[in-house]
Amino acid sequence: MESGYRELRYTYKVTDKDRITSVSTDKKKTDNDDAVMAGDIMREIMKLSSREISRCKQFDDGVMCIRHNLEQLDCNGVEEHSLLKEKMAPIRLIDKLNPDDELIVRVYEDNDNAGDIVPADGPLDIVYEDEDLIIINKPGDMVVHPSYAHYKDSLSNYLAGYYIKSGQNHVIRTVGRLDRETSGLVIFAKNRHAAALLAGQKENMSRRKEYLAICSGVFEQPQGTVNAPIRRRPDERMIREVHPDGKEAITHYKVEKQFEDYALVRLQLDTGRTHQIRVHMAHLGHPLLGDNFYGKEIPDNHEMTRAALHAGYIELDQPISGERIKIKADLPQDMRRLLDDN
Repeated sequence: MESGYRELRYTYKVTDKDRITSVSTDKKKTDNDDAVMAGDIMREIMKLSSREISRCKQFDDGVMCIRHNLEQLDCNGVEEHSLLKEKMAPIRLIDKLNPDDELIVRVYEDNDNAGDIVPADGPLDIVYEDEDLIIINKPGDMVVHPSYAHYKDSLSNYLAGYYIKSGQNHVIRTVGRLDRETSGLVIFAKNRHAAALLAGQKENMSRRKEYLAICSGVFEQPQGTVNAPIRRRPDERMIREVHPDGKEAITHYKVEKQFEDYALVRLQLDTGRTHQIRVHMAHLGHPLLGDNFYGKEIPDNHEMTRAALHAGYIELDQPISGERIKIKADLPQDMRRLLDDN
C-alpha cells in the first residue's frame, strides 16, 4: 500500500437508508427525502470512529464523492455521462448524497507515530493476507513484539521486513497476543480502520479461537470448564495464579486423545487473561508439558522445551467486507512428534 492510505468506497442506495440509525427522522426530511449526509454514511455504514473521521477531514482528498445522477449534475446544461461518472470532488460531512452517488473515503496512516520497529529478514509462515489484515503462524519460542532482549528477532521485526520487501507501507498493529512460548495464529491489521474494527471483534473472536495443548497426566474428566479467577502473583511479576481476588477467567477443555502420561487437549476461552490456559491446566493438576513456570513438578516433559500450546484455529469477520474467515494452522513438529510416536 505505497499510497499510505486505505480507500473505502460506498455507493449509496435508498434501501440502505434505514441502516443509518443515528440520523433523526427530522434530519432525514430534506428537499430530497432520499438524500443522506456523507458524515452519517461514514459513521453508520463505514463504521469510522469520530477520531478517524476527523483525521480524514485533514486531507484534501480524504472525503470525496462521485455524482452519478445526471439530472443533478451536468456541464453547462449538457449531460456528459462519461465525464460525470469520473468526476471525483471533495465534499463536506454535511453534504448530501443522493441514490447512486459514490462516497470515497481515504483513511491515511499515521506513520510518523508508528514506533521504532527495526525491519529484519526472518521466517514468516503467512497463512492469510488481504488488503486489511495478515495472519501469521508463529513458531514457538518467538516473541511477537520487540523488547530489549529481542530487538531485531521478534515476529513484528520480521513482518516489518516483509512489508518493505513486498512494497507495502503499514504500521505494525497486533490484534490479540500470544506468549513467547505459544505457537500458532497471530493477526496483524494493516491499517488503522481495520485495527479499530478488529478490536471490536476481540471478545467474540476469542470464543471462536481454539488452542491445542499437550497436558501432563491422565484426565479423570474428558471434558469440562474451569471457572477460576486469575491474578498476578504479588512476589513474581511474570507469574499468574488462581486467586479469589483475581479477574474472571473461564476455560473450556476437551481431551482429544489420552496417552500413557499426557493428553492432547482442545481448549476455548471465554476470557483472555495472561497465561490463562497454562494457569488453569496447572490448577486442574495437568500442567502443560515443557512449562517451566507452572509445570516444574512434571516428572517427564518428553523433551518439550517450551509450554506445549498452539493456537490452531480462528474465525473472524473480514473488517471491511464482513466476510467470515476461517483459518487453521497445523501443529508444529515439536508437538506433533508426541502424537506420532504413540
